Amino acid sequence: MSNLSALIAEAREGLSLQERIPDAKWMAVAKQCGHEEIADIQKRIASLKTELVSVEDWDGDTQDEINVAIFQFSNLLRLASGGD
Repeated sequence: MSNLSALIAEAREGLSLQERIPDAKWMAVAKQCGHEEIADIQKRIASLKTELVSVEDWDGDTQDEINVAIFQFSNLLRLASGGD
């Protein structure tokens, strides 16, 4: 069972909704990721890409939010997989 949601929630502790998780905390999350968390990250990226396709062209704000999430999870995947 993946602990990814709990790891991300822990990284968000003390941050406001407007604040992004700092890179150092993403690194800490990545170090705690095992095979299950990596599989979860891959599923989330795929789901976000599917969602992005369904967003209307006029909804640039939602497209931006989804693209940011894809970028963050892609970076997390790279870090968790041992890439730098």
